[in-house]
Amino acid sequence: MKLFIEVEISPDEIPLANELFRTLRTLTDHVRTRDLPKLFRTIISRLEDGNHLEQVAAEISTLLTESVRSETVYDDLFGAFTSVVFNQELVLRQQSVVPFMLLLPRLPEPAQTKLRDALIPKVLKHLTVKRPVDASRMDFFAHAEAFASLVTLEFVSISGAITTIIALLRKPENRSAAVTMLGKTVELCLQQLTDKCDPSALADLNAALQNVTEDVFQYDINYIEDSMGWSRQPAVSLDSTRVSPVQPPGDLKKGLADGSGGLHAVESFLGHRQTVFAMAYDEKRNQLISGGKDGTLIAWTTDGQISETVEMARHYACSMDVHPSLQTLLVCGVAKEEAPGPAGTRILPPPCIVSYGPNGRGWKEQGFLSKESSKLVSCIKAMGGSEHAFVTGETVHSNSGLDGSGQRLDERVCYYDIQTSSSFSSLQPVRQYTEHEDLITCVCLFPPNSNLFLSGSRDFTVRVWDRRVDRCVGLFGTVGKTGRLQAHDAMITCLDAIDTNMILSAGMDTRILRWDSRTLGNQGGCGPVSTLQLDDSAVLKVALGGTATTAAVSTLRGLYLVDFALPRPIARLADPFKDGRRVGRYHDLKWAGNRNVLYAAGDDMRVDVYALR
Repeated sequence: MKLFIEVEISPDEIPLANELFRTLRTLTDHVRTRDLPKLFRTIISRLEDGNHLEQVAAEISTLLTESVRSETVYDDLFGAFTSVVFNQELVLRQQSVVPFMLLLPRLPEPAQTKLRDALIPKVLKHLTVKRPVDASRMDFFAHAEAFASLVTLEFVSISGAITTIIALLRKPENRSAAVTMLGKTVELCLQQLTDKCDPSALADLNAALQNVTEDVFQYDINYIEDSMGWSRQPAVSLDSTRVSPVQPPGDLKKGLADGSGGLHAVESFLGHRQTVFAMAYDEKRNQLISGGKDGTLIAWTTDGQISETVEMARHYACSMDVHPSLQTLLVCGVAKEEAPGPAGTRILPPPCIVSYGPNGRGWKEQGFLSKESSKLVSCIKAMGGSEHAFVTGETVHSNSGLDGSGQRLDERVCYYDIQTSSSFSSLQPVRQYTEHEDLITCVCLFPPNSNLFLSGSRDFTVRVWDRRVDRCVGLFGTVGKTGRLQAHDAMITCLDAIDTNMILSAGMDTRILRWDSRTLGNQGGCGPVSTLQLDDSAVLKVALGGTATTAAVSTLRGLYLVDFALPRPIARLADPFKDGRRVGRYHDLKWAGNRNVLYAAGDDMRVDVYALR
């Protein structure tokens, strides 16, 4: 007589599985787990937030050990893994596949080798499908990121990866996937590319990329070349929606309107150990504060000395602002990737908002708000006036979704009033605006009216809000290809405003648009006053200041001063530093109050200082 036992296990019962299976095998060797593929999928899906890697690896190892007699266990695991990783829903939510790929080196043998050997051809087969150059990348974005992850994990050699990418770049029918593969490989494997690659192989890769000239790849090319230190001659142009002829590149070198000059490099402040993403300026104390990916906040004196350093324990600043009248520094924090958890697990804390108050010449933490229900707090702006209020852009977990976890992500502009709560740690938004359909990238005030503020998004829109009203009160832009109002043709990266007719937006579509709020009707929608394209690269930041009509503009290729006084804006490239060094991409720009001084910070970990002359 043979006894067959089938066991149904839920994920939370797996820690008890070893003992259970040992007991059952005293009765018979014919013990199997019911619906193992579904169980694998449920467990692997928990990797999405990156918080349960070691636990998931341990649970899968347990199931593999207890199912070793099953002939299909490795196929079941591979099927479950790929169904989760290449689920189109992840791409729609902009969820990286990297947290899932990190599971592979933590699997026991022979599962690790079997999955690797099955995954590599599956990924390459999908990426080598013939497609038009303007194909939707949603179809293969996850596979391109998986390819780069395999290189990072050294499951695919970096030299082999370069050879594959070069071959695909040369074929128009594979070029879209190849450019995406290269972009993700540069993003995830830059050190391997620069340290472990033969220079001749990199030269061949650069040559292959030089032959990619389609406009649809321009942003990718800019990012790749800037990251690798490569360059091609940029085509500089200026145009205006009101004037059709293209202004010649030579005009960039002319003086600005009203006889003002340009930006002259003065000096650099050194102190950060990683990329600087955010800065704020305290006008009362004439003090700059900068925040880097190293988790350090640095308060600087005007001559570049470090006045104080504040260490954020488990976060780094992605955005910050100083409330001018209350002198409060507000910082939104993103979890540091290296943040350790109990027993060596990698548990990332939720995003946060931190309030700092003045402490001598430095700052002292006054309140810490942990955003447990949010995936990201992307931007923050202190409201003006005497009210202690601020606005943020947040990506929030919602329980009304249709994905496997029963959750979805909502994009919300949140308005907070600190005076509504006795404790900063329990602060809740007074209003939450949900009209944006994708990541909120920036918020800015509207100085002519202290009740209004604006937001920009990856959904291509610029929206106007009134903190007294629970809905959007205006929408800049015209009807786009989708039939909806949009301000830009790609993600909006930054906004700034100083007057009713001096509102600037910029984005990945390489354009800077100037808007006039007086043309905004009740139903929303209006065209820009002017359109400016400085070079062929995405705009990272605009900062109005220096004079009443000028703005500093940072693109992937350079720093400019633009004068918007005339119908055709006039621009001038910032003067280089005397040592001729190549400056990195500037992620943030801040004018020093009423002084003609601009601070620019970004990839090279410096805070560069420019004077307006």
